[in-house]
Amino acid sequence: MLMRGMLISFSDPNIGLVPTAVPFQYNPAEITRTITVAAGVAGGPALRVPNAPVEAYTLKIELDAVDAVDKPISGLMGVQPMLATIEAMMEPADNLGVLGAIGTLSGAVSALTGGSASGGPIPAPSLPLVVLAWSLTRIVPVRITSFSAHETGFNAGLLPVQASVDLGLTVLRPSDLDSGLKMAGFLAQAYQATRSTLAVAGVAQGVELML
Repeated sequence: MLMRGMLISFSDPNIGLVPTAVPFQYNPAEITRTITVAAGVAGGPALRVPNAPVEAYTLKIELDAVDAVDKPISGLMGVQPMLATIEAMMEPADNLGVLGAIGTLSGAVSALTGGSASGGPIPAPSLPLVVLAWSLTRIVPVRITSFSAHETGFNAGLLPVQASVDLGLTVLRPSDLDSGLKMAGFLAQAYQATRSTLAVAGVAQGVELML
């Protein structure tokens, strides 16, 4: 059975604890992974670095609703709902959903009347927790850093029925996550532990391929 990659968000304020999943209609033909090592400590030893490397993924997702005109959502709205779902994963949770709209309106009214919405500093909003699931060894929390949609076909209402989406994702390590995000912390630790295990297997594989 073919596995499908997907993006999963566990912080959608419209749904609560139920995850929002965007399965890849077609698995990307290629994925680029980039690992960037932090610059060395100024004046210190050349191999001493202040932070762990930053790992990033870039991939292209293809969306196609041309052959789904007989289905209620795709036939009426094309792939626009799927695009909107991915875009929502890049929006601070406080900006989404009915509660977010009420909170924004309340803050605006308070500002106009010279009051304060909370009586104190307003904390910076948080992005939804997004998990990239790509094989059993790559299930990892990420932050979507870039989104570029290329809409290449439209229905009679000018809604997109075909699109490709270029995504940039940054892998989140346990140190990047709030202590309250237990599941995300577990996934981040498991991802790094799996990489370490694979690195050990890679030593044996290097010998294997030479024989």
